[in-house]
Amino acid sequence: MKVLFLGSAQFAVETLKYLSKAHEIPLVISQPSRPAGRSRKLKPTPVSQFAVEHDLPLLETENVNSQEILEKIEEMKPDVAIVVAFGQLLKKELLASVGRGFFNVHASILPKYRGAAPIQRALLDGVTQTGVTLFKIDEGMDTGDIALVEKTTVDPFETFDSLYERLAKMGASLVERFLSNPDIPLTPQTGEASKAPKISIQETFIDWNQPAEIVANKIRAFDSTPAARAKLKGEVVKLFGVKGISMTGKGKPGQIVSIRGHALIACSEGGVMVERIQFPSKKVITFSDAENGHKLSRGISFDPCC
Repeated sequence: MKVLFLGSAQFAVETLKYLSKAHEIPLVISQPSRPAGRSRKLKPTPVSQFAVEHDLPLLETENVNSQEILEKIEEMKPDVAIVVAFGQLLKKELLASVGRGFFNVHASILPKYRGAAPIQRALLDGVTQTGVTLFKIDEGMDTGDIALVEKTTVDPFETFDSLYERLAKMGASLVERFLSNPDIPLTPQTGEASKAPKISIQETFIDWNQPAEIVANKIRAFDSTPAARAKLKGEVVKLFGVKGISMTGKGKPGQIVSIRGHALIACSEGGVMVERIQFPSKKVITFSDAENGHKLSRGISFDPCC
């Protein structure tokens, strides 16, 4: 089958990897390279990098809806288009350019968590189940009819990184099932919808005056990117990994109650066991290593939020 592919983020690479082995790909479309790191050197998207490494035809664009790209797609006559973590809205004329249409892999059970950050928003809410939906794109934001859904249980202290990787593989599996059975019926989305807007840096700061469960969910949701943040002696530090929640630790909100590899940090209700910390421009280390390096000690408190 001739499959047009649109994707940018690492989440899309698993699907592209499958397609590159099983189908003809006349074109891969991705976002342009962006400045990254301290040097601000241009860095290609993970999808662009994979396409180059595997000799797949690649087009990088700021505007996938341009007339030039529309004409190029119409000339290729792909059977179907698969979209995964692409990052641009597709307009009506483009959507009509491929016979079977454009199908998107979305990392939630739609209509829940429509938008740019479904995995992180789900973890922030402390969900115990999520999944991946393959749906036909229409002009709305993740509102199209559904082809396939696969669900998965979220472990109590699972982080964004591990869930992201698992859902990416599930997305590739859904695409494989869909392309092997072109007669799969589409069904409208039903149930209560919710939105998953992009995460702001301000949202990553921890408010220790919240219950331990909410603080734990924030650390899980942003591990490893963009990372949960707190201030310690005026410095912004990043926190990673939740080992558990304790309802016995006593202390003022934000106070480090104990350090045993991880740190038990008091919240308004209970305490959260945080595994690792990163100081500005330093490597991620355990709290025991931070204590041994005289960076912090039991009894000190993180600064009040924001």
